Amino acid sequence: MRRRIRRLYLFTLYTALLSTFATVAAAQPWGVRRNRYSSVIQRVITMPGDASLQERVRGHELNVVNVMWEDTGRNSGSSIGPNISDLTLQVRESTPAGIRTHLLPVIRHPNFTDRTADIPAANMWVRVGNQRAGGELHAVPLTEVLAHMKEYLSDASTMLGNGNMLAERDTHFLVSAQHVYVPIPRRGTAEFNPVIFNYQSAPESPAVLTLLVTRQGTSATVIENRPGDQTLQGWGQQLYFNNEGQRTLFTAERRSAVQARVEAGQARAQDAGAMEEGADMMMLIQVPLKHANRGFLGGLMEGMADGALQGSGGGMPAAAPEARSERGGSDVEQAVLGHGEDLGPFNEMRGLRLERDDRFPVRVTVQFYRATSNGVLSDQDIDDVHDQIARVYDEADFVGSLVVPESDRTRPTDWRRIRRGLRPIGSLFPPAWNDGRYATMFPVAGIQFPAP
Repeated sequence: MRRRIRRLYLFTLYTALLSTFATVAAAQPWGVRRNRYSSVIQRVITMPGDASLQERVRGHELNVVNVMWEDTGRNSGSSIGPNISDLTLQVRESTPAGIRTHLLPVIRHPNFTDRTADIPAANMWVRVGNQRAGGELHAVPLTEVLAHMKEYLSDASTMLGNGNMLAERDTHFLVSAQHVYVPIPRRGTAEFNPVIFNYQSAPESPAVLTLLVTRQGTSATVIENRPGDQTLQGWGQQLYFNNEGQRTLFTAERRSAVQARVEAGQARAQDAGAMEEGADMMMLIQVPLKHANRGFLGGLMEGMADGALQGSGGGMPAAAPEARSERGGSDVEQAVLGHGEDLGPFNEMRGLRLERDDRFPVRVTVQFYRATSNGVLSDQDIDDVHDQIARVYDEADFVGSLVVPESDRTRPTDWRRIRRGLRPIGSLFPPAWNDGRYATMFPVAGIQFPAP
């Protein structure tokens, strides 16, 4: 009798376990499973935590980071200033719990010293025509867009004032260049948003407006840090592509995948021009605006003394990556940027009266996008990064750091304010908070002081 009871118990337990396993299995994809995208993402987003990679890129005076300091006005020798912005690129992952975002790794000159180039304004052109239905894509000088901003909006009525964002000082633009790494397997498409947090901006009081430029056109919007525009992770305002007045995510594919599709006669509408130079490039342009000092720093950092809140500036810490030998070799290749499906109306200037703040230069961040499935870069990959960034700087009349200047020579993009003599802002915060820029905002779990 005991044996029968025992067998019945074991059978019941076995049946319950089998039912559980069957339920789990039924929820899993069947057939030939593709490499889980989440594992591809994890291998790539850990690049800033790869000590070997950091050492190799430092040999070219570059860093791997996931938060970029893209400032139009920063104090000498300081991590803060009267018009500063943090930029991230956030790739999207669909999970059963909803959309998750992850910070993309970027190779650039160190955040703190912020080596930049002053490129003649006449050399900077952008593509327009995407903002309205039936528009034809064509290239115009950036100065033309700035001088007649309303003409390049989907709805000119969203911008009050004369629409002239061009200043007399704009003989040159302040330019930086960087490489962005997107997790993409052999086939597939990644969706992402640039996200910007401007420390001086506030609702109805933007300190900058942005232009996002790709081969598919230019998308203009003000940065207000509105709660409804907030990113899914951290802080900042999500930026979108303007598809004839509708907002869309940005997309990235491997160039080889697009080429194979085109050669197979299966080209899509967006594949036009995908094989041409510049298909991997995005420019984020910041135009400084006069504002009411309502933002987080509220413009209070003007004239602060050198040495305030210094930090090397790397951003959020990344988990340690797998050993390089376990991830395989480099499969880095050029990415092709595009855009996704329409998500709703594209917000432009919000009905605000905007006026250019000519104390500060227009800043142009030039980004080159690369696809990788494992975050592994060969020495040749790193040499290519250095060479491509250097080619951008070779177009400049002046190159160097405005934060840690190498000489007394005045650059046309230097913001023209007396920046010495006031009490250091660092004295207003506890010593433990004086190691990095992010302490001026609010404590966030996991932020590294100082960042690598």
